[in-house]
Amino acid sequence: MEEFELPVTYKGKELTFNVRLATFSHGYKFYVDVDGCEVVFERDDEGNLRAIVPETSSNPTVEKDLITAIAEVFSAL
Repeated sequence: MEEFELPVTYKGKELTFNVRLATFSHGYKFYVDVDGCEVVFERDDEGNLRAIVPETSSNPTVEKDLITAIAEVFSAL
């Protein structure tokens, strides 16, 4: 599993997220630590990037627009 930092511009601020990349025979997944909540980004059957956010978390809910900003950075890679 590879680990790297992902810079994201959100609401005029430069944020950096820790990412783990897991590769599988059929694809890959990005595990992104967003303020202590692990959000998983993966390709769906149509090839679009989707985010999976855990419903049960003691952390505050991750903003939808932030998830979209992170997905846009992955799409640009």
